[in-house]
Amino acid sequence: MNYQILKKLLSKIRRLPLHPQWFAFRHEVQQYLDIGQQVTGRVLDIGCANQYMKTYLRAASDYIGLDYYQTAVQWYATRPQVYGDAQQLPFLDNSMDAVLLLDVLEHLPRPTDCLSEIARVLKPTGILVLKVPFLYPLHDAPLDFHRWTQFGLQQLVQQHDFQLRQVTPIGKPLETAGLLANIAISKTVLNWIQQRSPALILGILTPLVILTINLLCWLVSLISPADKLMPHSYRLILEKQSFALDSCSSS
Repeated sequence: MNYQILKKLLSKIRRLPLHPQWFAFRHEVQQYLDIGQQVTGRVLDIGCANQYMKTYLRAASDYIGLDYYQTAVQWYATRPQVYGDAQQLPFLDNSMDAVLLLDVLEHLPRPTDCLSEIARVLKPTGILVLKVPFLYPLHDAPLDFHRWTQFGLQQLVQQHDFQLRQVTPIGKPLETAGLLANIAISKTVLNWIQQRSPALILGILTPLVILTINLLCWLVSLISPADKLMPHSYRLILEKQSFALDSCSSS
């Protein structure tokens, strides 16, 4: 079976515990709603995919979806409002009230250039919502370059005059462990399919194994304390500091 066809079929059950990435997707609607409440005004969504975030923004927002041409046209067959490079944004200085950068920074060979560009186009005290994976497999290869810890992210954004408002680790240790185990199992079965391996007969157990791992990790996590040891992702809310612009204006 073609991988893209299988991925499309699985997307229909992404919020059910039968899905191997259930722990990544089960709270996504609430996460999008939370992000939408953080921003208003002119909002630039970098790496917008099918512009799904537009639905979750406040009614008064002016949404602009930007994506890289190769990614949009050749990989995902999506059509953004603007084609562009996140490392060289086609917008004027201080022209955006907010920027969304959701699961994009890890795919950029020059992430510091992207953050510099975001700082340039954001108005003083403008908001950047940044989300990146941490403990998560390679994806969209070969355009997958980076993983950061919480502390690495904080150091990175502070170099670009952003002030940290909030950092949210996503995924308790057992949830992340279950997510990684199920992805590994699913990839193994896909490899068996491609190789037409006799071991594929074990693949009939895959839905049951995935369901068991998801439910077991979820139930035990319910009675486990919060722990930041091994999240699968991080979400940061950042504010552009205005002192750099103020100092330039006074000179």
